[in-house]
Amino acid sequence: MAYGNKAFRTIQISNVEGTPGTAEAATEVLLGEISQTYTDKVYFKPEQDRGVLTPNYEAPFQVSDAIELVMEGPLYDRWCVFMFNSAVRGNVTATQPDVGNEPNHYLWTMEPGLTTANTPDIANGIDTYTIEFGDNIQSYETEHLFTTQIEISGTVNEAVQATWTVQGRQVTESAKTGALTAPAAAYFPFNLASFYIDTSYAGLGGTQKTGMLRAFTWTFETQFTPRFASDGNLFFVALNEARKTVQLELTYYRDGTNTEAAKDLWESQGQTYISIELLGDTEMDSAQSNPEYLKLQGAFKYTEWPTIEDEEGTAVVTVNLEAFYDTTASKLFTVLIGTKMSAYV
Repeated sequence: MAYGNKAFRTIQISNVEGTPGTAEAATEVLLGEISQTYTDKVYFKPEQDRGVLTPNYEAPFQVSDAIELVMEGPLYDRWCVFMFNSAVRGNVTATQPDVGNEPNHYLWTMEPGLTTANTPDIANGIDTYTIEFGDNIQSYETEHLFTTQIEISGTVNEAVQATWTVQGRQVTESAKTGALTAPAAAYFPFNLASFYIDTSYAGLGGTQKTGMLRAFTWTFETQFTPRFASDGNLFFVALNEARKTVQLELTYYRDGTNTEAAKDLWESQGQTYISIELLGDTEMDSAQSNPEYLKLQGAFKYTEWPTIEDEEGTAVVTVNLEAFYDTTASKLFTVLIGTKMSAYV
C-alpha cells in the first residue's frame, strides 16, 4: 500500500484561461506550499418522519460546489505576476522601460478599476487560471481560480513572505501535467527593501526614509465572491465584486522626526503616500544593477496610533493604515512588478 509523502507534493498553474472556467493544462511550476485546502461542497441532509428513532435516515445530497486554497512561501517575482493579475487587474501587457540598456527588464503595472468592474467577464478584468496540486497518491485540478486575499509581510533579517488565498469552481481528480521544470526565481530579502513617504501620488517613490521601517504587512482583500445561480451546475457561474481597500501594518523605529510627522498625520487625518519597494537577490541584466522588484504604492491614512513598544532595546511603534481614494490622481493603489518574465509561458 502506498502512502502520501509531503516531499512529493507539487503545485502547477496554467496560462490565463481562454474562457474563465474552462480548465487548461498547467504550464508553470509554482514555488511554495499549499498550507490549507477547504472544500466548500455543501450537502443537504433531509430530515423526515420515517418511524425510527434517528433523524439520519436518507443520504445527504450535494447542493453546491467550490474550493478554497491557501498557498504560502517566500515571495518571488514570477509568483507576483500570477497573484496580482488574478487579484487587481488582468489582460496586462508587460512593457520595457529601457530596452536598449535593460533588454531583460519587463514591467507589469496593475491598478484596480475604480469606476468600472474588475471581474473576469470584462475586457480588462482579472485573469483566471487552472491550478494543479497533489502528491504521489493523487493529483487534482481546479479551474476558474481567482484571488480573494493577498498578504505580503517582511521583517528585518528575513525573506519577504506571502500568503495567497484563492477560490476555484470545483476539484477534479486529474493526471498532473508532466515535463514541467521549476522556474528561476528572484526572492526578496527584506533588508534590501526601500521605504518612501511622499506628499502626492505623482511623487510616490521620491522621498526615501532610511532607518525607519522595521517590519510591514500589506493585505489586500479583493472583495470578489462567487455568484451561484440556477444555471444547471453546482458550481459558481460568475463573480461578484464589492468595494475594496488595502490594509497596511507598519512597524517604525521611533525617532523625533519621521515618526512624529506620521503621528501628526494621524491626528489630522491627513493623506500620506507610501511606497514599499522590495528588491530581488539577482540582476535582470548583467552589470546594470537592476534587480527584480515589487513596488507596493498607494494613498493612505493612519487609522490608529498605538503605545510605544520595545524591540531589542529600541523604541518602536506598530501603526495601521488603510488605502484612501486620491481625488487628484483618481487612484487608490498601484502594484509595479519588475521581472524577466515578459509574458506567460
